[in-house]
Amino acid sequence: MPAPLQQFLPGKAKPFKTYAGIRPSNRCHYLQVNSLSSGVDKENPLRIIIAGGGLGGLFAAICFLKAGLNVTIIEKTARYRPFGGPIQLASNGIGTVKIVSENLYENINNVARPFWGTESGIRDGLTSEWMFKFEAINELPSDLRLPFSVCIDRSDLQLELLKELAEVSGKENILRMSSTLKSYEINSSGEVIVHLDDETHLVGDILIGADGIWSQTRSILFDESFGSEFASSTASFTGFKLFSGLPLFASIEFLKIGYCAYIGPDNYFVACPDKQGRIQWYAFIKSDAGTDDVDRSKEYLLEVFKDWNPTVRDLISATSSEEILQRDLWDRAPSIFKDWSKDCITLLGDSCHATMPNIGQGCGLAFEDGYVLSLLLKDIKSRQEIPHLLKRFYRKRIVRTAAIQGLGRLNSEAIKILTPLLPYRRFVDTVLSPLLPLVFRLQFWYCYSFCPVNIDTEESLDLA
Repeated sequence: MPAPLQQFLPGKAKPFKTYAGIRPSNRCHYLQVNSLSSGVDKENPLRIIIAGGGLGGLFAAICFLKAGLNVTIIEKTARYRPFGGPIQLASNGIGTVKIVSENLYENINNVARPFWGTESGIRDGLTSEWMFKFEAINELPSDLRLPFSVCIDRSDLQLELLKELAEVSGKENILRMSSTLKSYEINSSGEVIVHLDDETHLVGDILIGADGIWSQTRSILFDESFGSEFASSTASFTGFKLFSGLPLFASIEFLKIGYCAYIGPDNYFVACPDKQGRIQWYAFIKSDAGTDDVDRSKEYLLEVFKDWNPTVRDLISATSSEEILQRDLWDRAPSIFKDWSKDCITLLGDSCHATMPNIGQGCGLAFEDGYVLSLLLKDIKSRQEIPHLLKRFYRKRIVRTAAIQGLGRLNSEAIKILTPLLPYRRFVDTVLSPLLPLVFRLQFWYCYSFCPVNIDTEESLDLA
């Protein structure tokens, strides 16, 4: 591991100036604290506090540092550890990486698995026959001169972001580990005072909540109940319980698969291979909200999928029960009537626009957020501009993020409609097969349309 990375994994955080006499609360209050000059320049840069050091928060920090801003990340874990399996970074997401850092772009491609040369689409869960293929995943980047989408292990992406963060931040320790946002205050000068669970405080000009779907920052901003136990009052249940596994799985078939969704009665099953010979699978099981976790999950899933094709059952069998994760699957309606920017507070990624995983855009949208916000803040001259610029950030992002949230939910509903039609394959093959590829092409085109760079197809093929 590179030496500069040690300061991030983990270690004692650099002491930060604290303000005594400020009582943390569960609501936002306005306090009087001496502030810096309202002017912004190289000697007096904006101070950004990011709550959440996940993928979106790390990438946003890189964007802000490259824009000349001062950044502190507060992260609740004591140390970054491998977590999760492969995720999709589509053309818009990897293109956003490229325009921010060519070095990071190349390093990600070196550890990722490209979608180029693979097949993706929807299969009949019972027979494993292809129903529809997503040719647009490779055709659109080639036609529009965009970087090809990649599949990358979440831990590999996290490591590359941490390495890039160490590079651009120099010797300054901007990561404050084992720290959780408890509340925040805004003083009369517009500064934000962030209270941490260890009773210390950070002071900045902007607080960004990048702390996930159950965001503490969001709960304070919108005066919502905090935590997944209050999910029904703050989010929308998708109708599925999600099971997942990540086994080593030797299969010649999956060498040429990008990802595929198997659909069948009531449920569907998604498989996505990574570069190390593992297969990340997700089983979407029709369920009611708030149902208890299933005991003996492996046996339960094998029973649910007993009539499905052998590949689905083999993937489940290859995973130990202890490694099968399960959770209710929630998303959120677009925040069209809830502005996620207020005063000097804003949100990013899942905290403001959590999407269904079936559209493969969660990480890419968070990367877009960080990049767009850094462009807005890059040339700011006065701290008095902050509330206006954060409102602009919301307006710039709400239509696109709302549309992709809607597409993710629409995909899930479309699968619910398709499954009863499986016995009528002639109708599916005659009527839907010619139509749905066009629909999916339009969907992928819209998702990729943000991509801020063009790239020669030959260069993309060399990386692939």
